[in-house]
Amino acid sequence: MKLAFFAARRVHQTYFAALADHIKKTGLQASVIWHKALWMDVRWLLRVTPADEALATLVDDHLREKQNSRKGRQRRDTYWRIFRTIKRLEARLLKAVYQQALIRSQATHVLLWNGLKFRQRVVMAAARAAGMQTLVMENGLLPGMTTMDARGVNFLNSVPRDPAFFMSYSGHWPTRSSPVPQRPDGLPPAYIFIPFQVNTDSQIVLFSPWLKDMFALTDALLKAEQALGEKMPCVVMKTHPACDQDYTGLAASLAEKSQRIQLWQSGDTQALIRHASAVATINSTVGIEALVANIRTLVLGQAFYDLPGLTLHAGDQTALERALLSLADFSPNPTLRQGLLAYLHNDYQVPGRWQEADEAHLTAACEHLQRILASNG
Repeated sequence: MKLAFFAARRVHQTYFAALADHIKKTGLQASVIWHKALWMDVRWLLRVTPADEALATLVDDHLREKQNSRKGRQRRDTYWRIFRTIKRLEARLLKAVYQQALIRSQATHVLLWNGLKFRQRVVMAAARAAGMQTLVMENGLLPGMTTMDARGVNFLNSVPRDPAFFMSYSGHWPTRSSPVPQRPDGLPPAYIFIPFQVNTDSQIVLFSPWLKDMFALTDALLKAEQALGEKMPCVVMKTHPACDQDYTGLAASLAEKSQRIQLWQSGDTQALIRHASAVATINSTVGIEALVANIRTLVLGQAFYDLPGLTLHAGDQTALERALLSLADFSPNPTLRQGLLAYLHNDYQVPGRWQEADEAHLTAACEHLQRILASNG
C-alpha cells in the first residue's frame, strides 16, 4: 500500500509533506505530488482519451460556478460556449497529465484537498482511471478539528444519514459553554438568522437544487412574506465576507419592499447566530454552529446534518413557507443532537487544526488515516 498526496496549493503541499513524513514512520510509503510541471513527463500524451460523460459533467458544474460570479453575470452566451469548449479540452488533457503522474508515483491511494473544484475533480477522475482509491481532507466541521474522509466532503461525506445511528450512539459530546457575544443594535426582538453563502462555492453550485444563488434565496423569502403576511417571522440575513458580489442594491431594495427581512453587510456572525431564535441555511457550516449552540435549524439545500428530528427541511417554496410558520415550535431531538455531535467529535473528525499542525495533530491524522484505510480494504 502506498499513498500519494496531491497538492494544488502551497499551503497544502507544506502540510501534506509534514503528514507524509509522519506516515512514513509508521511503515507506510507516502509521497507528495505538486500539480505544476507534471506535463513535462510527456508520456501523458499517450493517455489522452475522448471526452466522457463524467468530464463533461464536471466542466458544466465548473461553468455554473463561473457564471455565478460577479464578472460571470455580465458575460454573454457566446463567451460561455467558447468557455465550455476550452474547458472540456483542458479537462481531457489534465486528466491524462494527472493520470501519468499518479501511475508514476506507484500509489494505491490518492489523498487531495476538498475534491469538489475543477482540478481536484479531474484528479479524482484520473485516479479512478488508474485504479486508485481517493481520500479527501478539508477544514474541520467543529472548532479545532480537521476533516478526513474516504468518500468526500460536505454533502458527499461518509457521515451516516440514519437518525437511528445517532440515537443509539454511546459516545459523549463534551458540552462547551462559551460566552454569548453582546447583542448587536438594530435586531428585531425575535428573528431567524440566514447567512449568505459564496455564490461560486461548491456548496451552492452542487448542493443547492432550488436556490441557485443568494438572489434566488432573497426572492424566495420575499415570496414567503407576501404569502404569509403578518405571520411572516422576522429574518436577518448577512452577506459572506468572501463573496465578491455587491449586494448594496439588494439591501436597499429590501429596505423598501420588506417589513420583515433585513440584509446586513457587516456585523458579528457569531453574535447574530447566538441571539437568533432560529437559523436557516442552505447548507453552510453555520448550520453546525447552530446545532452546537442548540438553536433550531432549517435547511434549504443538501446538508449531511439535515436529519429528520434534528432539523427542518424546505426543498421548495411551499415547504419554505410551511417551515417558516412551524420553526418557532420545532423541538430538535436532544438525543439525536447529542449523538451526531459526539460522533463528529469522537470518531469522524481529526483533533487539531491542520493550519497549526503540531506533533499531536500529525499523530492523530496518521491514526485516523490508518483506520480509514483499514476499513476500506
